[in-house]
Amino acid sequence: MHAFAVRLNDYENYETQSSYDYALTQKIFVVNFITSYLPVFLTAFVYVPFATVIVPYLDIFSLTVRPFAEHEGQMKMPKQGTFTINPDRLRKQMIYFTVTAQVVNLAMELFVPYLKRKGFAKVKAIQSERALKRGGAVPDPSEHDPPEEAAFLARVRQEAELDVYDVATDLREMVLQFGYLSLFSVVWPLTGCSFLANNWLELRADALKICLDMQRPTPFRAENIGPWLDSVMFLTWAGVLTESALCYMFSNDDVRPDGSPNGIKAWALLLTITLSEHVFLVVRWTIRLAIGKLDSGGKQKERREKYLLRRKYFEESLSKLDKLPVMEEKGDDHITIQSLEEDQRNLSVKEATVEDKFWSRQKGWKETVSVGKMMIERSTPDTDAEDKKTQ
Repeated sequence: MHAFAVRLNDYENYETQSSYDYALTQKIFVVNFITSYLPVFLTAFVYVPFATVIVPYLDIFSLTVRPFAEHEGQMKMPKQGTFTINPDRLRKQMIYFTVTAQVVNLAMELFVPYLKRKGFAKVKAIQSERALKRGGAVPDPSEHDPPEEAAFLARVRQEAELDVYDVATDLREMVLQFGYLSLFSVVWPLTGCSFLANNWLELRADALKICLDMQRPTPFRAENIGPWLDSVMFLTWAGVLTESALCYMFSNDDVRPDGSPNGIKAWALLLTITLSEHVFLVVRWTIRLAIGKLDSGGKQKERREKYLLRRKYFEESLSKLDKLPVMEEKGDDHITIQSLEEDQRNLSVKEATVEDKFWSRQKGWKETVSVGKMMIERSTPDTDAEDKKTQ
């Protein structure tokens, strides 16, 4: 399935590697969602409620099983009303996916690579011996290694033949496990305990796998689990819909003689799902708001470091003010009639441009400050006058 998702993703043209990885993760999740959860969905929402209606019309499959039948009695389909539903099928499926499949997966991850590596090494040694006897053996590259580096180079060659560790594989496994927990844990309440025990073993098995069966991975920083976070959010939302539907359908002990649930109303099922979804959205919004108000130790430390850095820069800047020359201004400090007449007289003597007239209005910073102060005072409303009018 992973190769199928990679092939589909290769047909698309992505600008960056991150976009390619994001799209590949989505395709892997969709493929695994169909292959992992579809059997349980069919059992819960098709087999249990509608099997008594659908099974009598499945006579077309008798053409497939006819070569394997021992007598004609096995070819007869059950009549309407004689078919009974296995009530333990859904629970047994959950037990398989949460216990048996996890044990098989652990064995495939831990023991199969070890046995495969040992087997390939044995086969390679046998082939080398046969080639040596025939006289066509390829010389071993370790023959020319310096004695002081022989052990190191042998370990390097051994590690180079190992598989490359891919963290996406473990993330995919954890996301699928979370999907079983969020979607169908109500079917078998011990699902959480089973996954807890499995993860306790899985953590140590993965550490052993990375140390023995994989090449040494290159560590890198990451803010989160990347595109898998969107998959977890989707499974959380879908789990609310699925769990509420299962609780409504199977909470009533009233069943028909054939084992199918009784008393299911379509409007009540839709109302249950809708209310559960809205409660989930409200709770999620409340949690996000509460977490946003909380202040973590990491954020406090970051703000403290930024404040100390800004304070350091500010103190360094203030320490250099003493070295700057004092601002002095020649001429009068205030605008007077004599100064304005003198400026106009100087402008009339020579041809003045628009720029000269503009910059001659305030020649110093004190005049600019006084003019700006006057403009601010004029633009500020008189609060005392307004108070008197209101009174």
